[in-house]
Amino acid sequence: MKLCNFFGNGKLAVKVIPLNFGDRSSNLRHIDCEIKRSSRKSLAIHIGHRRVEVRSPLWTSRREIRTFLESNKEWIEQKLREEAQRYRESLRIVHGRKIFYRARERRIVFQEFPRQRIVVTRDEFIIQGPALTPTRAREQVEVFLQEKARRYLPDRARALSRYLRVSRRLKEVKLRKTKTKWGHCTSTGIVQFNWLIMLAPNSIIDYMIAHEICHLVHMDHSADFWALVESVCPDYEYYREWLQAHEHRLWL
Repeated sequence: MKLCNFFGNGKLAVKVIPLNFGDRSSNLRHIDCEIKRSSRKSLAIHIGHRRVEVRSPLWTSRREIRTFLESNKEWIEQKLREEAQRYRESLRIVHGRKIFYRARERRIVFQEFPRQRIVVTRDEFIIQGPALTPTRAREQVEVFLQEKARRYLPDRARALSRYLRVSRRLKEVKLRKTKTKWGHCTSTGIVQFNWLIMLAPNSIIDYMIAHEICHLVHMDHSADFWALVESVCPDYEYYREWLQAHEHRLWL
């Protein structure tokens, strides 16, 4: 592990240094580490795909950072492997890649066809259309998921709000693709769902609906909130864990 000199002028500083992990056959070699200095009080490590970031106080010495990295080397390597796996599984609409649709891996197939449509079989996710490109295919998949969301999410949300006797609090159901959230509920009664959730099984979709509609009763994550979620979705803990484990395969 080699550490280069980095800034120490009292200002926010960023320096990229090379890290050598693993043996000669390891794909973890040649990893760059980015040092970010700020007025924070402690050292922290953040891991991304083939990227290590150390967040450091302004005046932390090179020796302290070196020791910190070396003492966390095994953890860093494990996290890099996990992130590499997540990257390999991430959704990219390309012919021949896999899409994780309804909890089943299916091969993406581009197929020339006079009109646009998507056909899902047991093993294939077939995108049909004229002069298909990855960009056009992605747009087609987005339209496909949005249409499924419009037909499913609002009606299910309103039905659950009636069952919980909070239909008057539900003012509007919105569908929007976001970068980090699957759903959101405001204090004014607007519930928003990320239409990418339509890649997930119905049980996961229904859990997400239950989660947000229960916020119309409890605008927090208190014990009372989770008890209400459990009353309408008894296996919610499993569904929540499933979504946390697989959501990286659903983002597009």
